[in-house]
Amino acid sequence: MRFFLLSALLSANLAAVAGPPGYHAPRRFLTPSNQPYHRLPMRLNAGVNLAYYNGDLTNHLADNNFKVGLNVGLAKTLSPHLTFALDLSYLHLAAKDIYPQRGYSFNSDNALLTTLLRYNLFADKSMLIGPEHKEVPVLLFLSAGVGGMLFNPSASQYGFALSPETKGGYPGLAAVLPVGGGVTLRASKRLAFTAEALYYFTTTDLLDDVKQRGNPKSNDDFATLTFKVEYSLGKGKGKLLIHND
Repeated sequence: MRFFLLSALLSANLAAVAGPPGYHAPRRFLTPSNQPYHRLPMRLNAGVNLAYYNGDLTNHLADNNFKVGLNVGLAKTLSPHLTFALDLSYLHLAAKDIYPQRGYSFNSDNALLTTLLRYNLFADKSMLIGPEHKEVPVLLFLSAGVGGMLFNPSASQYGFALSPETKGGYPGLAAVLPVGGGVTLRASKRLAFTAEALYYFTTTDLLDDVKQRGNPKSNDDFATLTFKVEYSLGKGKGKLLIHND
């Protein structure tokens, strides 16, 4: 009889610790200082971008012809300082020659896939479990990563189209190394806005289809400024029951 009473009391205590029906405690992780934290839900983002070309033809902002591009992506927090991001972008590059007497110009529609690690300059304390937990409305971060790019340039001289410099034509494929940073503003538990500026080092000198016509010893680079709306993909079945212990 005592055994059954003890079993019933133990079951009741476990149910009380477990929380209300449908609740499950978030998985805990530890920072290097042994501070427990939980990872936030994955976020879906969509936005627009502007791209700046820096290559054989020019490195001046005024020589660029800007056109809005699009991007979508996913982001997942790994720790209070680190976030992993995967972005797919369509961007437009176009510029004219810095030397009018040469008369070159180009435009290109490009597809870009990148993976990035973002480092928060200040820890995201909204992830912490315990007395250190607090809401963080603004995050400042640095970014670095790797990716690939499909580029499809069309060059002209004095307004007349030029034949491609590559034998097989385009599109071409290049690796990219993006570095930069940005800021995230949290509007609510689910909604956030992010602005990110990235500079891309590339492995090609043909983003502009100007290689032998320009400087064949130097690869072309570019930069992007992106504005994103981010939405948390969490289930949202009520608030998480977080033990501040």
